[in-house]
Amino acid sequence: MMQNQIEIKRNLKNNRYLNGQLAVFIRDISGEPLAELSIMDDSVELDWDEFILKDYSENEELVNHLINSKVINSINRFVLIGSHLCPICQIASES
Repeated sequence: MMQNQIEIKRNLKNNRYLNGQLAVFIRDISGEPLAELSIMDDSVELDWDEFILKDYSENEELVNHLINSKVINSINRFVLIGSHLCPICQIASES
């Protein structure tokens, strides 16, 4: 599973939203964008390595796989986005 975790992490792309929050995307094996995993919210204070995870709708199955593979870790904080309670997460370290 460790090799699988490393391969998935290579497909994660990090950037920053205009408000400085971490933006996380995943690419397919050809490098094309597959999904935006994060949500920007100006009213939420996040550490530099934290992001709001969009774990619903089209991302639900993908996010479950990333969490089960320990590529993304929930830090047990949540924020209400619209009517959905979204977890605040970090990308797992490679240790």
